[in-house]
Amino acid sequence: MTASTHQLHGVRLAVTAAAEAERAAAGIRARLAGLPQGDDGPPDVTFEVIAGGHSFGRPARARPVYDPPFGEVVYDDAADLLHIGLGSRLAVLCEAGLGWTRASVDGLEERDLWTLSHPLFTLPLVEMLKRRGLYGLHAGGVCRDGRALLLPGTSGSGKTTLTLALARAGLGFLGDDTLFLRFLRDGPEGLAVLAFPDEFDLTDETVAFFPELRALLDADRPDGWRKRQVRPERAWGAGVVWRAAPALLVFPRVAGTPESTLAPMDRGEALLELAPNVLLTEPRSSQAHLDALAGLVERSECWRLATGTDLGGAVRVLTELMGGDAPRPEPSPPTPSPAPSHPPHRERGTRLEISCLSPSSPGEGGWEGAGEEGRGDEDLGRGRSDGEGAAP
Repeated sequence: MTASTHQLHGVRLAVTAAAEAERAAAGIRARLAGLPQGDDGPPDVTFEVIAGGHSFGRPARARPVYDPPFGEVVYDDAADLLHIGLGSRLAVLCEAGLGWTRASVDGLEERDLWTLSHPLFTLPLVEMLKRRGLYGLHAGGVCRDGRALLLPGTSGSGKTTLTLALARAGLGFLGDDTLFLRFLRDGPEGLAVLAFPDEFDLTDETVAFFPELRALLDADRPDGWRKRQVRPERAWGAGVVWRAAPALLVFPRVAGTPESTLAPMDRGEALLELAPNVLLTEPRSSQAHLDALAGLVERSECWRLATGTDLGGAVRVLTELMGGDAPRPEPSPPTPSPAPSHPPHRERGTRLEISCLSPSSPGEGGWEGAGEEGRGDEDLGRGRSDGEGAAP
């Protein structure tokens, strides 16, 4: 049995595996290589990879909480168990309250390595951290002077390309696909955006935008790996900023027009677009997750970006927005936020309850190919809706 421990914003995360399963664990550890190593204390959450057959089954009273195009993601309310099944060979059982996840594969194949180290790791990780006050956000993020610019979006929206281009332009790097939110005990902002310095997962189309990365195209991808991995520190030495204050939410889409254009976005509309980040499992932590998203929206200017074909032009538009040179929308008055680390109280009419959410699916690209043919995790954490600081 091999084990490694990592520190993620005060949470000790252990990854364990034995024998053949170590190959999948190596892919997870590559994703976590940017995190500080853990100390000798017991882990808060553990992710175990097992090869050779399943030691657990699907909970009998589980209900669907996520709609992947292949397999199922279900939750048992009484037992507080999250179960993921991809065919008969791949399964995950997550005991989020206890901080323990087991991923099991019956007959490990090369193409399983991506699935085990990406979607089957990301979703239970986000669920376990949700119970410990870290609330996941599917977005890229950069920052300047302690102010975060976040780019929420599904696969194909261009968020990774924009995040990479902004980091290349010298902005601080928070993450290209997954970030976390935390309520603060002190400080005027009340809510922090926290980095997750995962590997960049780049399509060949994204790589082609950056001449200095095109050597990646000469390398063969392993079977089942849909994208190419680059550590952020290898991409122009992009420095990780571990914490920033919410400032800008920019929802990108690829427009195909010559120029990129910004348009102000209603905060209520922005919150509804972010709501599918919440996996509707245990009610208290799910509501806290939704409250964190609402707090993020209240503290941010919200924009839509129609990204043009000139990537440099899109970067200029966004850096000008961060620098204050672009026209600003009329801000909505924020709800006052107290200091405690629990979700702040909200006045009537400003709080979205999880019971109000209607079913949603991950949309295109969610687990596209995460069955027998390919692997993806672009929309993990997007659930079915039934200041710079020290390193973490």
